[in-house]
Amino acid sequence: MDSHDAIREEAAAWFARRRDGACSEEAAFEAWRDSSDAHARAYAETEHSWEQWARLQDSVQMRKMAAAAMAATSPSQRQATGKRLRPLLAAAGLAAIAVFGGIWLLPLMMQTAPVAYSTGLGEQRTEQLPDGTRIVLNTQTALQVRYSRLRRDVTLQHGEAMFEVVHDAERPFIVTAADGSVTDLGTQFLVRDENGIATVTLLQGRVDVAALNEHKQLVPGEQARYGARVAGIRVRQVDPAGITSWMRGRLDFSGLPLAQAVAEANRYSAVKLRLGDPRLADLPVGGSFRTGDNASIAAALSAVFPVRVARSDTHEIVLMPR
Repeated sequence: MDSHDAIREEAAAWFARRRDGACSEEAAFEAWRDSSDAHARAYAETEHSWEQWARLQDSVQMRKMAAAAMAATSPSQRQATGKRLRPLLAAAGLAAIAVFGGIWLLPLMMQTAPVAYSTGLGEQRTEQLPDGTRIVLNTQTALQVRYSRLRRDVTLQHGEAMFEVVHDAERPFIVTAADGSVTDLGTQFLVRDENGIATVTLLQGRVDVAALNEHKQLVPGEQARYGARVAGIRVRQVDPAGITSWMRGRLDFSGLPLAQAVAEANRYSAVKLRLGDPRLADLPVGGSFRTGDNASIAAALSAVFPVRVARSDTHEIVLMPR
């Protein structure tokens, strides 16, 4: 069993105990829930699943199934069996409903197998998902998509992607990246995961960003940053046109330190730019450059800024002060 499944089982056990009235450890539950975002998400998903069951109870057939299934967990039987088994009986009741529900309930709970998408160096790829949602993957990106009747999940393993989501209030669209998550509230947004640091840029609509026991809702033009070596969720204003320039095959820099501009350019090319003098790192540069053509980028930089190409071969272009 992987850690995700183990956390979901723990969440189900806490939910069963609290709903059955057998949990006198509310402080312990809150400590467990608040100890990580994964715990909080798993418990919220369990509550959401129970709400979906509640909707089915309007059916006469479902009420009969539920009554038969929950008979095993009646108060008298729980008392005869002993307090120690209460959580197990409550969980058994939930399982029994699923069994009795048969064909009715299996499609509701069943998840599709994850579908993997990826791109290579300098490659960009557009995918349309079954619900009409569009994903544009940037260079060297890998993600997995898993849909169920209750939710739509995307796990961004590394890289960057733009999500243009077809909103469905009954089935949330959630992107997980760098120990946090982004929930669509009817929107278009980008998520980037680089070395455990995630950035979320909102282009249209709204998103809810959750990480490190915090939640932040963004408005268009805001970018959230969280993950390794970041305290909490940092939010700032950005230029959406510059952030999305890669979708047009361009890199648009406006006063970006040269070291950061070089790092961005190197994401798209096998020929890497390198600063031969650390004094160049903070030099502000600007302009619009074609992705994947580091030779042209180096030539343009040397024509406008106080740098020169000191050495160039098939693997590396070294820049030095002029």
